[in-house]
Amino acid sequence: MNEKNHEARTARNSGGGHWKAMSKDLRDWLKNHKLAVIFAIVIVVINVAYFVYRMIAAPGVPDGAPSLSLGQILDAPAHRPGVRQPELDVQLVRLLASLILVYSPLKLLLHTVLSFVVLAIAESRLGSRRTIIACLLPALVGTAGGLLVCTLLNSLAGQWHTISTIRMSLTPIVLVVGSLMAASEFSDYLWRRRIQLFGYSAICIAVLYSGNPGDYCILVAAIVGHIAGRLWHGPSTKIHWWHSTSFESRRIIAAICVILALGPVVALTSNHRAGALSTLAMFVTGGTVHTPQVLDCLHTVGNQACFNPYGLAHVALPGAILRSLLPTAALLIIAWGLYKGRRIAAWACIVMNSAVALFAFLYCFVSPLASGESLSSIVRHGVVLTFLTTSLPPLVFAIGVYVNRRFFTIKTKQTRIQAGIITIGASFVTACIAYVLLGYFNADSFKPHADVMMLIRDLPQRFLPIAFTDGAKVSFIPTTVPAMLLRQGVGPLFWIVVIIVMAGWMKESSVLNVESRRDAGRLVELGGESMSFMCTWEGNSYWFSHSGNSAIAYRVLHGIALTTTGPFGDPAEYQSDLGNFARFCVEHSWSPVFYGLHRPAREILAAQGYSSIQVGTEMVVDPRQWETRGKKWQDIRTAINKAKRSGITDVQSTFEETPRTIQSQIVSISEQWADTKALPEMKFTLGGLQELQDPRVRLLYAIDADDHVLGVTSWLPTWQSGHIIGWTLDFMRHSTDSPNGIMEFLIARMAERLRDEGETVFMSLSAAPLAGLDTSDEESSNIITHALQMVADIVEPAYGFRSLFFFKQKFQPQEEPIYICYSDSAKLVPIGLAVLQAYLPDMKASQTLDMLKSLRPE
Repeated sequence: MNEKNHEARTARNSGGGHWKAMSKDLRDWLKNHKLAVIFAIVIVVINVAYFVYRMIAAPGVPDGAPSLSLGQILDAPAHRPGVRQPELDVQLVRLLASLILVYSPLKLLLHTVLSFVVLAIAESRLGSRRTIIACLLPALVGTAGGLLVCTLLNSLAGQWHTISTIRMSLTPIVLVVGSLMAASEFSDYLWRRRIQLFGYSAICIAVLYSGNPGDYCILVAAIVGHIAGRLWHGPSTKIHWWHSTSFESRRIIAAICVILALGPVVALTSNHRAGALSTLAMFVTGGTVHTPQVLDCLHTVGNQACFNPYGLAHVALPGAILRSLLPTAALLIIAWGLYKGRRIAAWACIVMNSAVALFAFLYCFVSPLASGESLSSIVRHGVVLTFLTTSLPPLVFAIGVYVNRRFFTIKTKQTRIQAGIITIGASFVTACIAYVLLGYFNADSFKPHADVMMLIRDLPQRFLPIAFTDGAKVSFIPTTVPAMLLRQGVGPLFWIVVIIVMAGWMKESSVLNVESRRDAGRLVELGGESMSFMCTWEGNSYWFSHSGNSAIAYRVLHGIALTTTGPFGDPAEYQSDLGNFARFCVEHSWSPVFYGLHRPAREILAAQGYSSIQVGTEMVVDPRQWETRGKKWQDIRTAINKAKRSGITDVQSTFEETPRTIQSQIVSISEQWADTKALPEMKFTLGGLQELQDPRVRLLYAIDADDHVLGVTSWLPTWQSGHIIGWTLDFMRHSTDSPNGIMEFLIARMAERLRDEGETVFMSLSAAPLAGLDTSDEESSNIITHALQMVADIVEPAYGFRSLFFFKQKFQPQEEPIYICYSDSAKLVPIGLAVLQAYLPDMKASQTLDMLKSLRPE
C-alpha cells in the first residue's frame, strides 16, 4: 500500500513539472519568433501613442485616416484662393503611414493579431532576414503596382470617375501579406495549399466586391511575395500523393462558392462598391426608408402619392434583411458540402446559382418590359452590363459545377433527399397558404385593406432577397404588430427550413453494416496485432482492401477518420493498406488519423510525411519465459501465496460458459467499479461488459471457497495465419471487498497458464491511454507532448491511468510505444476532440463537473 501511495503522490506532483515545461516551451517559442513579437509591440505602441496624441492635440475632433484618392495622385492639385490643400508628397507620406496606423481600437486588435500570426508563420519558415525583405519589398511594389492595376482596369471598364473619388488607405496587411505568401512556398504541401487557397480567396473577395484601391495593393503584394518565395525555394520537387484532381477540384470549387456567397455581404458592408462583381450585392442590398414615414404619408396624403416615393419601403424591414442573409447562409452550407465532396451539394449549388441568373434576367428585362418600358430604354440605362455582371458569374459557376460533378462522389441516402425535398415543398406551400389566409382574415390590419389577390401578388416579395423585389411597389402596409410579424416572418421561416434541410443533407454519416462487421470478425482471425481484436467492437466502420483480405476499422468524428489501431487481416497488405486507406479518407474529405499504432506502422507512415506522437506504452510479457524468482517479483509471489492460503482459486472460461450466478456477480462488480468513477465508462480501446461476452474472449476470474467472485479479467486473442499467438488484457475489475493483490494473482495465473500451454508467443497487458508518454521524443512537438501530459494529469484522479501504468511494471514487461500518426498538424484540435469523444461518447456536463471536483488537492 505504501508503494501505491508513493506512486499516486508522484503522479499528482508531476503536474507542476509539466506546467513548468509548458512555460519553457512558450518562452522558447517566443524567442524563436522575435520579429513577430517586436512588430506586434511596435504597432500597438505607435497606435496607442497616436490615440493619446489625438486626444490631447485635437480633442473632440473626429479621427480620420490619412487617405487620398487616385484622382489626387494622378491629377495636379487644384489651387483655389483661400483653400490650402496638403501637398502630394505629404499625402503620400500619410498614405504610407496607414501601413501602421489603423485609427480604431477594434481594427488595432484585429490587425495586430493577424500581423502577429502571419509573421510568426513566415519567420518560422523564412528566417528573420528574409521575412523582413518579404514584407518591405512586396509592400512597396504592391502599393505602386496595385494602384496602377486599379487605375488601368477601371479606366478600361469606364469606371474611372467612380474609382478616382474613392478615399483609400493602406493597412498593415499590405505590409505582411507578402511574407505569408513567400512562406507558403517553404511549407509542406498541405500548408502551402491551405495558405494560398484561403489567402487568395479572401483577397479576391475584397477586390471583386469592394474594389478599394487598397485591396488591389494587397493582391499585388501577395503575388510579389509569392514570386519571391518561389525564387528563394525553387519549384517543389516532391508532389504529395494528396495532390489528386478530385481532391483539389473540390476545394477550389468550394472556395469559389464561398466567394460568391460572402462577396455580396462584403459589398453590402463596404463604404464603396467599386468591385467588378459589386452588382451582385443586389442579392443583399437594402434601402433605408422607414415604415412610419410611409404610414404617415398614407394617412395624410393618399395611397398613390405615397406608393411612388416610398415604393422601396419593404427593403428596410428586419424580415427583408433576413430574407437576404439566410440564402447566403444556405450557399455557405452548400460550399461546406462541396468541400466534403457531397453530390447533393453539387446539385444544390447548380440549382441556386441558376436561380440567381434566372431572377437577374427577370429583374433586368422581364419586369421593366412588363411595366411598359421599351427595350431601347433599358439598354440605354446600362441594364445589359448590370445583367451580365450579375448573372454570368453564378451561371458560369453553375455550368462549371455541372461539368465537374464527377468529383463529388459522396452520395446522400435517397430517402433523406426525398424527405428533404418534400419538407421544403410542404413548407413553401404551407407558408403561402398561411400568409394568404391569415392576411385575408385580418385584412383590417393592413392599410389599405388587403384582399386575396393583393396578398397573392405580394407572395414573391415574401421569399425573394431584397433587390429582386425592389422594383415592386408597396401595395399595402401592416398597421399592427401581428400583421408586421406575419408579413416579415413568413419568408425567413421558410428559408430557415431550407437551411435545416440542407444541413441534414450535408451531414456526415457512417452506416454501420452488420455484414461488414462480420467480415471484419473473420479477417481479424487471419492476422493482426495485439490490439486488433478491438476492431471487432461496436462503433467501428470498416474500410476493406481491394482484395478483401485486409481491413482497417475507423470512426468519423469532427471530420477525423480515427482508426482503431492499424490494418488487420493479411499481413502482406498492411503497408499498402495504410496508403490506400488515407486516399479513401481524402476522397471523403476526412483527415486520416491512425491511433494505437506500433513502431513498424509508424515508420511506414513517417516515410510518407506523417507526424506522430507517443500516446501510451504497451506492456508485453513473454509467457514462455515466465518465472517469479528474485527480489523484483516479491509482490507477485506474495499475491500468489496469499491467494492459496485464503483458498482463492482462478477459473478460466468464456462469459457464455460461466454459470448464471457468476455472470451476475461479474455484472455487479462492473457496476460497482463504474459507480466510483466521476466519468462514464470509457470505450474505444477499453472494453466493457458487452465486449467480454464475445465467445472468442477468455475470462479469468478469482473466486473464494464460497463461490464469491473477487476479481475478473478478460483477454483478447491475437491470430497469425489462423492460429492464436497471443492474448491481450482488457477488462480488469475487482469487488470492493476483495483482498489486496487479487489482480496480481489473476495476471500471474494467466501467464502461468499460457506458459504451460506452450502455444502463446506473447501476453500483452495492454496500454493505458496517455500513460507512459515519452517526453524526450524529439520527433514530436514538445508543446503537444507536454499538453498531452497535462491532460493525463487532469484525468488521473478520475481514472488512475498512471497508477495502472506503474502497476503493470510489477510484471517486468517489455515496453512497446504506442503512437498516434497524423498528416495535418492544423487538425490537432479536432484530433483531440475526436479521441476524447471516442473514449467518452456518453459524457454529460454533470459528469464533467464531477471530474473537476475530483481534481481537488488532498
